[in-house]
Amino acid sequence: MTMVMAFIRAGALAGLILVASGASAEAETSGLIIKGNVIEGVRNARYCEIIPIVRDRFHLVATVYNTLGLNDCPADVWAAITEDSMKKPFGAITVLLNGPRYFLMDSITAKGATKAGKKIEAGGLALTERASIDLGLFDMLHRSYRETTIDRDTLYLFKAGSPVFMLEAPDGSRYVMQAYAQIVDKTLSYNDLPALSARLKLPSGWRYTTMVPEKDLVAGAEGKATVVQDDLENTYQKLD
Repeated sequence: MTMVMAFIRAGALAGLILVASGASAEAETSGLIIKGNVIEGVRNARYCEIIPIVRDRFHLVATVYNTLGLNDCPADVWAAITEDSMKKPFGAITVLLNGPRYFLMDSITAKGATKAGKKIEAGGLALTERASIDLGLFDMLHRSYRETTIDRDTLYLFKAGSPVFMLEAPDGSRYVMQAYAQIVDKTLSYNDLPALSARLKLPSGWRYTTMVPEKDLVAGAEGKATVVQDDLENTYQKLD
């Protein structure tokens, strides 16, 4: 199961209740501007994810819920949530607590199923369903720097003039960092990212770079997104 946990993190909750739009559980997230299905001011926004894993015949299915746009994942609330306490409300065989993380795009546009994701409250946090991952039995063998495909309908906008952090694979595939994590390194900060190459255990032929785009950079996902994670559990989305 440890391998499954590592795999799911490349993707990207006591009582479980549905939260209606506008309910009190939807606390404001400082610095964010929410306009319909667009969230702006996202760069370096803190969030957490709760990911229950359920068995569906011969598959394991993980559903990703996150706090973005609802709250900043308060440290005291997050610290009180345990994986064991979340199993029963979701009917899950296990639950992954994924975070804190910090997004690196400037805005997110949610579409399709991602836009329509239901809102829930779990462990004192309000969260929104964002993605699902169908894990075949052989998917457990995935590791860092391996591609994973998840269900998601989003547009990530990285504004011109702001730094972006990239992985490049030996075949020329490029991946833009969508979020950094305080999981392996609980002190990792935005200011550490430009020099992160020296800390990563990059496979042969892989490169980590920082660039400042002259034009807006858009990472789209229409139904499917291809992502990888590095050995610090930072996540990246593949660019077309």
